[in-house]
Amino acid sequence: MNPSYCRIRIPFDEALIRFAAWNQLPQVGPLVPTDAVKANRLACDDRGNWRGYAVFVSEVSGWTLFEDLSGALGGISASKWLEFAGQDELIVAGYNDAIPYGALVVVSGGCVIREFLEDLQSPEANVNIGLTDLPGEPFGTWIDVAGFVDEDELGFSESGFLWVWGVVGQVTQGG
Repeated sequence: MNPSYCRIRIPFDEALIRFAAWNQLPQVGPLVPTDAVKANRLACDDRGNWRGYAVFVSEVSGWTLFEDLSGALGGISASKWLEFAGQDELIVAGYNDAIPYGALVVVSGGCVIREFLEDLQSPEANVNIGLTDLPGEPFGTWIDVAGFVDEDELGFSESGFLWVWGVVGQVTQGG
């Protein structure tokens, strides 16, 4: 498994506009209404290849959630996440149990207050700075981040919108 997401505590419409600008996209969307089960299928062509970068976007308890489907949010530095968050609260978390890898960035009040990265294939890149009051802290290994991601009720939504950019083929509700 390799679930990852970004959630930011701002209204949905504002988050979409900010995300588009941050990714240097000319506009928001197109957004395809769907559910979590169909989102991956819709983000792929008939051969199973990604149509482009894909996120599943939804509102969850006052947060706007961007669930990463295609790896679009991977490998982004904490300083870049800070640019996206500005003064707003942001949590980015994810893991990949195939490599093993776990990462977490927390932004609050215009500062990166927590950065954790454990990549067993590239231990020279590992980072463990700051602490939060998030469940599971202090994180010591990628497995701790995986536990946080798997248990975070704000890191998953049943319904939302598929957003694909860098599109190779047209995305529609029918696939």
